[in-house]
Amino acid sequence: MQKYIPSKRIPNGRVERAMSFGGLALRLGSNVAKSALKEFSRGKKQDVRGLLLNNSNIETLTDTLARMRGAAMKLGQILSMDNQDILPPELTQALSRLRAEGYAMPPQQLRKILDQNWGPGWLKKFRRFEVRPFAAASIGQVHKAVAKDGRTLAVKVQFPKIKDTISSDMKNLRVIFKASGILPQWLDMEHYLEECETQLMQEADYQREAAFLQRFSKISHLASDIRVPELIEEFSNSSILCMSFESGRDIGQTDLYKQNECKKIARLMIDWTLKEIFDFQLLQSDPNFANYLFDTETAQLILLDFGATVEIPDTVISIYKDLIEAVLKNDQQALLAQLNAYHFLPENVPSDLQHLIDVILSTALKEFHASEEFSFAESEIFDFVTAENIAKLSKLTPTHLIATELLLVQRKIIGIVFLLRHLGVALPLKRMLEQKINSPLKNVS
Repeated sequence: MQKYIPSKRIPNGRVERAMSFGGLALRLGSNVAKSALKEFSRGKKQDVRGLLLNNSNIETLTDTLARMRGAAMKLGQILSMDNQDILPPELTQALSRLRAEGYAMPPQQLRKILDQNWGPGWLKKFRRFEVRPFAAASIGQVHKAVAKDGRTLAVKVQFPKIKDTISSDMKNLRVIFKASGILPQWLDMEHYLEECETQLMQEADYQREAAFLQRFSKISHLASDIRVPELIEEFSNSSILCMSFESGRDIGQTDLYKQNECKKIARLMIDWTLKEIFDFQLLQSDPNFANYLFDTETAQLILLDFGATVEIPDTVISIYKDLIEAVLKNDQQALLAQLNAYHFLPENVPSDLQHLIDVILSTALKEFHASEEFSFAESEIFDFVTAENIAKLSKLTPTHLIATELLLVQRKIIGIVFLLRHLGVALPLKRMLEQKINSPLKNVS
């Protein structure tokens, strides 16, 4: 059954979007004031943090970000993916909804965009075009269609003027989140704002994504259990990306899978990510669940979105090769030295944090070498993923010294690790890494 996506007009242009952001700020403030008055009348102590995270504010924030799309929604997605285990549960639950929920353009707004791009009478080129989208993301929505020749297509339509609003949206978001205090103080807001803007600018370039889609389609033929849609150039341009429609199941719905299927998905995710990094030097850097499907009939992993693709330079490959070799040798000192040398850690670390880092590394290495299979579900490493520890380490990490490509690879790896924990699997991770590092590296992209 197709998921129902409610429609609501997407704010169009900088002025209209700025007014929407202003309305959000007013509603957040009004909700806090009402809650504070209610608490005061009950004689209760007023907790500012609790007032900010009340149900009214959470619903207001989520609904507005979902309707705004663009930078607003993308930022929510990135925050929820990277911090799902450490943000306040109320905020995590709300932001997580943005990975799978949101509003679509109403038919009249959609029709206007299609008329502008394909010209009047475009419907004659299709046997069927479903007005209601089956998916909607931060900068566009996807429709199922059947061409005159019988091909079933997925048509991704970009929201109106979304490219022109990215920078102004970022400025408005910066003001709202700083003024509202709804996000924890330890969170490096500037890092996420910069990452969000960079990623959105790339994803809004559909011609860039089309080129990467073609490259991934070519290299996917090297793996029989990986599938990539085919680009349909005749219906694609800078605002519309058309490809073959691929059927599969959302990998985030683990309750729908058998354990052996979860393990298959996990193995494919690791194997393909290693190929992306070391063989192709071409990485789809966004680990969002929605970017993958699993075909239970063919046991194939389907890759869907290539807007966040990055080409990986040789220097980054060399760094990860060195780090993995230190892990395989169970050499904690060498691993720590490399983390310092490559600026994952600063040169001078306070003694209490150095102890925390040592404990994390020793625990990770002990678990990694303890048995043939590494259990993502039972690993104690995740016990260290707390808001307090993340805050301490985030303040130390010299991200300004780390190459952008290295940060994106690291984000993809961390995202995959949390995805594997979500799948609840145990895999022969050591053997998989050994095979990749010891095999001749080949760039075939």
